[in-house]
Amino acid sequence: MNNYQLKINKLAKIIQEPIINNQVKEINKIIETINQHDVLDRRPVDLGLAPNELDEIQRKNFQSKRVAIEQINNLLNNFRSFLSRYYGIWSLPNLETVHLLKSEFDLKKGLEIMAGNAYWSKALTQANVKMIASDSFTWAQGSKTGQNNFYPTQKLDAISSIEKYDDVDFIMCAWAPNFGDSDCQVLDTYRKCCDLKQTKLFFVGEKNGATNTAQFWQKAHQIKSKKLLKVNQSFKSFDFIDEKIFEIK
Repeated sequence: MNNYQLKINKLAKIIQEPIINNQVKEINKIIETINQHDVLDRRPVDLGLAPNELDEIQRKNFQSKRVAIEQINNLLNNFRSFLSRYYGIWSLPNLETVHLLKSEFDLKKGLEIMAGNAYWSKALTQANVKMIASDSFTWAQGSKTGQNNFYPTQKLDAISSIEKYDDVDFIMCAWAPNFGDSDCQVLDTYRKCCDLKQTKLFFVGEKNGATNTAQFWQKAHQIKSKKLLKVNQSFKSFDFIDEKIFEIK
């Protein structure tokens, strides 16, 4: 077990609360799945304690346990941060979501840009979608997770990838940075190269929040549909970040 797991499992044994035990069990399952280079069947359960849940648990327990309760709640709330540091994963796809995405939008071949460790490409491949993953890997120079790809990934920046691979059904970008202008460049290049080909563009992240820049959300034309609503119902965020899949024009 890694240090994060050791801490939450130790604290859970001290506290002995069913709601905490269930969440720790879920985290252990997620980590085991990732370690096997596999993908979750369904979205994770909600992680972290709501304020009323935290208050209730603290009232039920002795003073000696209150520090442990606060510590484990902090760890539960920061599970996504752990995944990013330890695995280079910011977003957790699941098989139910990628199968729905494939069937609702009739996807056959896709390009993942800014793929990082290409966990979304791994998931989509398991839904029998042919994927090409690419990343500039500039971030990987200072990251221990930079060589731990879940799917073969070409060293190619997002703009060059869009220009090179013009025969795909869709382009996907998960968790674009909320600084710089790379997301706006992607949007401009997509509109220049792909708009008339009816290539779909999906971004995974949080609108006006953890992902993408304010300029991007001002420029992006969001396409809302019953199909995407159905997909996102299987992809509800497991933490306080309001993560969704967006179709952009």
